[in-house]
Amino acid sequence: MATDDVFVDTDVLVIGTEGAGARAAISAAEADCDVLCVTKSTIGKSGATLTADADIDVDSKACIEVFGLPGDKRDSEEAFFEDMIVEGDFTNNQKLVEIHVREAAQRTKEIVEWGARIDRLTHAPGHRYPRGIWIPGIEFRRVLSREVKKRPIKLFQNFMVTDLLKDRDRVIGAVGLDFTTGTFTVIRAKATILCAGGAMRMYEHTTAPEELTGEGLGAAYRAGAELADMEFPMFLPYILIAPKAMDGVDYTYLLSAYLESYALNRLGERYMAKWDPLRLERTTRDVNSVGAMLEVIEGRGSPNGGTYLSLSHLPKNVLDFAMREWLPSNVANYKYGGFDMHEWLGDLSENAVETAPACHFWNGGILIDEWCRTTVPGLWAAGEGTGLIHGANRLSGNALTQTQVWGPRAGIDAAKAARQDGHGKIDRQQLSELREKLFQFLGRSGENPIEQRNRIRRLSHLRAGPVRDDESSLLDAIGQVEEMKKEWTALGTRVSDPVFNQEWTEAIQNENLLTCLELVLRSSVVRKESRGAAYRRDFPETNNRDWVKNVVVRRDGEGPDIEVRPVVVTSLTPPTDIRPYGQKQHIAAAAGTE
Repeated sequence: MATDDVFVDTDVLVIGTEGAGARAAISAAEADCDVLCVTKSTIGKSGATLTADADIDVDSKACIEVFGLPGDKRDSEEAFFEDMIVEGDFTNNQKLVEIHVREAAQRTKEIVEWGARIDRLTHAPGHRYPRGIWIPGIEFRRVLSREVKKRPIKLFQNFMVTDLLKDRDRVIGAVGLDFTTGTFTVIRAKATILCAGGAMRMYEHTTAPEELTGEGLGAAYRAGAELADMEFPMFLPYILIAPKAMDGVDYTYLLSAYLESYALNRLGERYMAKWDPLRLERTTRDVNSVGAMLEVIEGRGSPNGGTYLSLSHLPKNVLDFAMREWLPSNVANYKYGGFDMHEWLGDLSENAVETAPACHFWNGGILIDEWCRTTVPGLWAAGEGTGLIHGANRLSGNALTQTQVWGPRAGIDAAKAARQDGHGKIDRQQLSELREKLFQFLGRSGENPIEQRNRIRRLSHLRAGPVRDDESSLLDAIGQVEEMKKEWTALGTRVSDPVFNQEWTEAIQNENLLTCLELVLRSSVVRKESRGAAYRRDFPETNNRDWVKNVVVRRDGEGPDIEVRPVVVTSLTPPTDIRPYGQKQHIAAAAGTE
């Protein structure tokens, strides 16, 4: 080890400072633990929570009783639970979903009591009742960062965790890099909580910020944790793809969620009639994304590789009124993130807009129990990138609910363990190997890491998007990933200065992107059907007879070991039929009363 390496001890290490991470850190600090929270950027400006435009789901009856909003008293926690299971295509862990719906109102109430401002109540596709309490991501940022700073929580900002440390089978902390100095840092912790989000930046089109490159997923996998349902990255339909400056902007999706929009192919056909004749464009986001991608693949797409979203059938005065009065305030009147979207979209009463699916969320991920414990002692995980809460498809609004329900649970349980356990013993050989792995790229000749990342993104788009071609295509893509993994060890950077060295950062991140892409592809090979966010052209039906199951992966030597397991069922019996993809049964049918 170098003499300038930094060593830090803490009770609880929280990796991630935003929705789930902030709540985990707050709960651990309130349990009288020393807490260190780290983030790749700065608190309040890192990760996906800030970008949420943004409903948090609470059952509609509680919206009335707890928040005084105009909900629907016919709703209940049980109905909310049923919608999550049905729209998740029954691969959710029902024990986890029960906790999710039961604690949603109380955890949302807490953030409102801390000062988060509610805009209105919304009703998103897939929910039978209005459940989306509209609290924009900027409100979460403002309130949660303030609450973290009120407490004796130590912050490392501009800091990337690269790997977890282990003492035999137990995680005892992590190592990482301080971008501001380039210093290798060792953090020893009695309990470690991963709240690092997903790997959406693996894809060519994404709504996610730059930080979301799979660090938590990759580190957990290398540490031996089990991951589940990695074949189900979530895609958001109707995302802007042109001009390039607007690639990934989800404003047009928000329009489609609130206004009666038409999704058209190059022939002017409303192609969603093929997939969900009843709900059409108002179906769930997984089915919309698959439908759009297949239009492109089959040659009926737009010039830039998408399809068209049209509002031109609406009378101009209706459209103008809706844009002013119906949309939430942070996106009304063509406002979006400080931009005037008129300048980019033109007159929507006359012209359609080119859109495409973009990777938006990580449905699968690290396997957790009801207290966010992973399968590795000493390691907890919460928020996006944990598996089995959403199943094969997430309903709108449940990402923020997930952060607020599961972040506190992780913090409470990790703090309890930290009060009981001591620090583990650091293996100096392990530290030397991890340090060498990181610093090998600096200042040597080799392929540019950014060029490799672009190849990863293109391969992900073509082979691991919402539509996967067939087994031979998936196996060929796995072969390409294996070649890029070999090339990864020979990457280089043009300069040796470690301070805010973007090429160095990209090289380190590529390891995690390649890991996540490989696990998506290998899990997709195993699942021989189409379900939720993953459609296979060679197995186009949803096979409830054989595949209401979870695909679980863990590292075995240098490669993944894959196991298929039955789902956890508590009350809602899965169907046993085989049906065309996208045609989800009514709740009554799901409950066995059709």
